[in-house]
Amino acid sequence: MIAPILDQVQALLKDQLQVVKIDTDRYPELASQYEIHALPTLVLFKNGESVHRIEGVLPPEQLVERLKPLL
Repeated sequence: MIAPILDQVQALLKDQLQVVKIDTDRYPELASQYEIHALPTLVLFKNGESVHRIEGVLPPEQLVERLKPLL
């Protein structure tokens, strides 16, 4: 359900943001490292550091609205 939303966000912010999707079932160590307990969880990284997280599904427009000030 979140994949099409992330594709839209990537298209809207293509010059400012790179979207990377991680399969937490395949990479449970990453889920543990970043304390991902609920899906979907979006983690925003800036200069290699986690700076913000969003849990749950949001429409693309709301997600872009929340991400823009952090870019």
